[in-house]
Amino acid sequence: MKNPLLFLAAILLAGCSALQPNVRSYPPQRSSAPAPVSLSESLSPSEQVIDVPQQSSGRKGGELSDTVERMARKTACLPVQPGATLIAKTGAVETYQVSCQDGQQQLYKCEQRQCRMMN
Repeated sequence: MKNPLLFLAAILLAGCSALQPNVRSYPPQRSSAPAPVSLSESLSPSEQVIDVPQQSSGRKGGELSDTVERMARKTACLPVQPGATLIAKTGAVETYQVSCQDGQQQLYKCEQRQCRMMN
């Protein structure tokens, strides 16, 4: 051997690279829960949310609030406040929300005076 120091340095460098841990990069973890969707994002392009003027009781009501409240009572929901709250209205479609005393929320969609529970 011509230069023992050079040979020793080469062995040390080779050994250091062999001792490095096997590091892999993984793609970032993504949440499996779906992102929340706003009411306006869930409507079709022909639908839009409009503001309904507040009534004197402070509750937003619609033509079918009482009908929706009766439907909610049939599904064992005791509404916190009288009537259902109108949350969206388009030309022929009204969407109502009923807050039950047990903490549940029920949504109803009424098209041409025919109402159905959405959840």
